[in-house]
Amino acid sequence: MFDGSVPDENNASAKTALVVDDGPVERLAGKAMLEKLGFTVTAAASGEEALQLLGSQAMDLVLCDISMPGMSGLALLEATRAHTRPPPFIMSSSHDDAESALASMHGGACGYLIKPLRFDTLRAAVVDALGKQRVTNPASQAEAPRDALTGLANRQEFTRALTERMQNPQPGSPCGAVLFVKISGLNHINHSYGRAEGNKALQASARILSGLVRQDDLLARFGGDLFAIYFNGIDERLMEARTASVVETIEGTKMALAGDAFSLTVVAGGARGQTGMEPEELLNRADFALHLARDRGRKRVHIYSEADEVHKRELSRQLNLLAQARAALHDPKRMAMHYQPINDLVTGKISHYEALLRLLDEHGKPCNTGELIKVCEVFGMIGQMDRAVVKATLQDMTRLPGNANVAINLSGQSIGDPDLLQFIETQMNALKVDPTRVIFELTETAAFHNVDEVRQFVRHIKSLGCRFALDDFGVGFSSFYYIRELDFDYLKLDGSFIAKLPHSPNDQVFVRAMVEISRVFGLAVIAEWVEDHATAVMLRDFGVAFGQGYHFGKPAPLPHGG
Repeated sequence: MFDGSVPDENNASAKTALVVDDGPVERLAGKAMLEKLGFTVTAAASGEEALQLLGSQAMDLVLCDISMPGMSGLALLEATRAHTRPPPFIMSSSHDDAESALASMHGGACGYLIKPLRFDTLRAAVVDALGKQRVTNPASQAEAPRDALTGLANRQEFTRALTERMQNPQPGSPCGAVLFVKISGLNHINHSYGRAEGNKALQASARILSGLVRQDDLLARFGGDLFAIYFNGIDERLMEARTASVVETIEGTKMALAGDAFSLTVVAGGARGQTGMEPEELLNRADFALHLARDRGRKRVHIYSEADEVHKRELSRQLNLLAQARAALHDPKRMAMHYQPINDLVTGKISHYEALLRLLDEHGKPCNTGELIKVCEVFGMIGQMDRAVVKATLQDMTRLPGNANVAINLSGQSIGDPDLLQFIETQMNALKVDPTRVIFELTETAAFHNVDEVRQFVRHIKSLGCRFALDDFGVGFSSFYYIRELDFDYLKLDGSFIAKLPHSPNDQVFVRAMVEISRVFGLAVIAEWVEDHATAVMLRDFGVAFGQGYHFGKPAPLPHGG
């Protein structure tokens, strides 16, 4: 029974939850928060996958994105209302949309949250949702211990039995181990052959696995296409051998689907228990091993080791950084633009500024923006960040004195966004910013990753009147053939060639050569990391047009002169 608080985090038979979201970052974030609340969590990437999961096992809570390709969250909510005991739904959306909120409530949802999700608001919604469910079903019966489709134990029964085994270990026997076995391609079977054939594949997998476990092992259908095995009292070498046997046997079995011979593929992740370990921790380790196994191509298998703990901590750290980035995108107070001057080395006057993003945490303290940007690139969120930077910088340009020009950095991923050009043009028109004042910067590595795509992007940007700079030149491909092809206006020499310039003959030769070649292609050269007067004078004498660095000024909020 639910007493108005979240499930006990130390209770391995705690309530179950399903997170449904087509965004991998949102799925991970929702899963992490619900696990922190004590739930055993399954994740689904689509409404269709979620409906299949909900048809095979009961869930105590569903956290569902409202807008997804294919079956939407609202459609999933409606489809589950026909179930005997539909789970409570908490809907989530990136948009504060009253119409969607009303539709969710009318459809039977218990809550509606705006993303990015915050732990406190999610916790309150969970308490409310499970409280309503308790009132609606005051005499709910215990769940059946068996999975209706395969006849195996279900998730709840497996977790209960696992807890009992781990709390009452056999004296002198090795600890047991959990192995998750995921049947790949089940969605393909359902779409190509029909759901009935997909069910046959699951039943066949269950029969194969039943023949591979010992009498004192545990076997369950954990949900959807995922099976769980508990190997009782097993050492490391034997676990590796039995895991290999499971994978090879399933993948080596031919089955008939609608008259076609078909072989299944498997992803497997496992972990061995340790003395005193909680069942929830063992399940989490096996689940993380399964996550790592998915990156390994065919016959993907991974057994958790202590070295994975480093990976796990790094992933957790990255998710925390990503949460900070998402929060900044939704809170203008946590996102600040600073501007660093770029000076003409002949006149000494400011030529233009470079816009540099600074992100703040919830307490207003600076974050490591460089790390946040890298995490956004890894998780595919850099496009949103680029758009926010473009918009904020163009807004600032309306207040810059003297119609100063500004350089804005773009990521390589954004270059491939077909809607970015229209976004830039719309923003400049709306804010009445003269395009000739805008310079876009792209790093050398990003520029040469997809030359045709970049060439087309640069051509369109320059047709608006904007200019383009190639950033960090000299540390990547350094091909002047590409420079000619891409029609840049500026070449920014990487600071590593400038920092010790007065004392490094090799760097001096490189800079001189870059200036001469750039002159042939009609490029103006900008030197980064100019820290002192001697370096600035030497660069000027070499023919470098512009300098940027602390010698001329540190990045600062919107300047009042220039």
